Amino acid sequence: MTQVRFAIPKGSLETKAAAFLDRANLRPSGYADGSRSYRPKLDIPGLTLKVLRPQEIPYMIAAGFYDMGISGIDWYLESECQSNVDDVLDLGFGRVDIVLAVPDVWEDVNSSADLFRKFVDSTGTHPLRIWTEYLNLTESLVRRHTDLEPSLYSPYSRLHVERRSSSPVAIFHSFGATESKPPEDGDAIIDNTETGRTLRANGLKIIEKVVPNSTARLLVNRRSLRNHDKQAIIQRVRDALASAAPGRREAEPVFGHI
Repeated sequence: MTQVRFAIPKGSLETKAAAFLDRANLRPSGYADGSRSYRPKLDIPGLTLKVLRPQEIPYMIAAGFYDMGISGIDWYLESECQSNVDDVLDLGFGRVDIVLAVPDVWEDVNSSADLFRKFVDSTGTHPLRIWTEYLNLTESLVRRHTDLEPSLYSPYSRLHVERRSSSPVAIFHSFGATESKPPEDGDAIIDNTETGRTLRANGLKIIEKVVPNSTARLLVNRRSLRNHDKQAIIQRVRDALASAAPGRREAEPVFGHI
């Protein structure tokens, strides 16, 4: 029997995803219930589940290792996988903003244009240091405001190009606690926030929403959408999720997305 591989999120989205799946009558056993297994079960013949980090799910779908999955639109955009993966359905939960934030004592910086003007258009003692987990979204922001190639500080930078130069903008790969970096180790951050309280508690202010209202989405591999043996299962899951999504969307052919 053809198997449809469905990746569901671990971590920050896990509890909300489990509640949403429950509302959709798709609650897997062994998921978000204290189980140590990463392979929950769902009573749909031909459907297999795996629990992955939301950051991993879009590019794993793009590579064809999974047919469908649930992840935030932020990680979909960060993964730059739109050519291989369709954003099929907004599930409406897990809402966060991806924001650019700087020290709140900077009264002269209240927009991204102000920030780049402060560092790039002046001769400072160090480059503009931006800490983030969203390397691609951050580089896109830099390129929107400047004609510069930023330096990249990451253990993985040599996998593409060694990017440590004399650029006036430096992107640092953060592995968490991003809000702690300024002012000693960084000047700005791009991070996700639900309420902004943690940012304010660390003396930061939001000056731009890079990706506003990021929510969990149902993502599907485009090649899987063309596979006639998989279409019925993908459609069944999509329709069940749509029944629990905001506005209770009517069932529609998921294959119109290809």
